[in-house]
Amino acid sequence: MTRRDALREAIHIVENACIGKQRKADIIAGLTLCHQELPFSHWTKEAIFDACDTWVQEHGELHLHDFVSPLLPSHSAIKNRFGMTAREFRNHYYPMKDVSTRSPYYRRSVEEWNRLFIEEFSRIRCTGQDDYNHRRNKEYPTWNTLVVMNKCGTWRQLLEKLSLDTYSKPRPKVDVRILLTDE
Repeated sequence: MTRRDALREAIHIVENACIGKQRKADIIAGLTLCHQELPFSHWTKEAIFDACDTWVQEHGELHLHDFVSPLLPSHSAIKNRFGMTAREFRNHYYPMKDVSTRSPYYRRSVEEWNRLFIEEFSRIRCTGQDDYNHRRNKEYPTWNTLVVMNKCGTWRQLLEKLSLDTYSKPRPKVDVRILLTDE
C-alpha cells in the first residue's frame, strides 16, 4: 500500500467514524493536505501554516532561528510562497506574545527587576552607568536592558523613573608626606 493509498483509506475511515463533526472535519482536512502534498518535496502555503501552527503548539512561540529546523520551511521557501522575509512572515502571522520572552530575563516581571535593580544600585553605591554594569551581580540585567524593559530612552530617564540618583564618587585618598631634611 502506498502512502497515497494509506491516506485515502484513513480519510475514508474517519469519514465513517462516530466522532464530533468539527473534529472529523479537522482530521479530514489534515489528511487531505498530506495526500495533496505527497511526495512532500515542496512547501505550499497551507503546508507552511500547518508546520508553523504545529511548531507553536509544541514550543509556545516561533522564533526566527527556528526556521533552520527541518520541520519548518526555509527562509527562501517563505520568500517564494509569501513574497516576504521569514521575519516579516513571523511578525505578521505569528507575532511574539511578549517580546521580553526573547530575553533571558523574561521569567521575572519588570517590577521585580526594578526592585532588584534598586537594591543592587544601593548595595554597590552606584556612581554611574558603567559602574553599575561593571560591579552588578552578573545574574542581573545590565542597565541597558532595564532601560528597554522600562521603555525609557536613557540611563537618566531610568533613574528618574525609579527615583534614584547616583552616589558621589568617593574622593581619592591622598597621602601627603613631607620629608624634612637637615640642611
